[in-house]
Amino acid sequence: MVAVEMAADEIDAFLRGAGAGTLSLADGGESYAIPESFGYDGEHLYFQLVRDEDSRKMQFLDGTGTATFTVWTEAPAESVVARGTLEPVPDADVVTASNAIAENATVPTLNVVPDSTVDKLGMEYYRLVPEELTGRKFGANPESLAD
Repeated sequence: MVAVEMAADEIDAFLRGAGAGTLSLADGGESYAIPESFGYDGEHLYFQLVRDEDSRKMQFLDGTGTATFTVWTEAPAESVVARGTLEPVPDADVVTASNAIAENATVPTLNVVPDSTVDKLGMEYYRLVPEELTGRKFGANPESLAD
């Protein structure tokens, strides 16, 4: 099996067609990775983060300097890794975030916290500002990966 780097337009198309991935956060020497739905507008990756008052996700988010988001498929075998700053979406950009999420996020439910009711949850929009965006395709040989 060989790996081939994706071109920028392939990465863009891949992210626009995906709806979920794994968001990895770190605080000091401890890491925390969670599945997250996302939206992508060609520039930022947007997340609608649901939390309760004891949210580990939000605790780690506060301590994370550089976040990593990984999206992959098995058939065909492809992956994209985005690394960068995770920041709250400014009020002026909430409509952009909402539209990006509505277009391609896989949103199973707003209540992702077991044994909790929706009225006990909060929601915030965040965006990942990619400083590094890489993608790979995997196949039996380089010719099988050509477009």
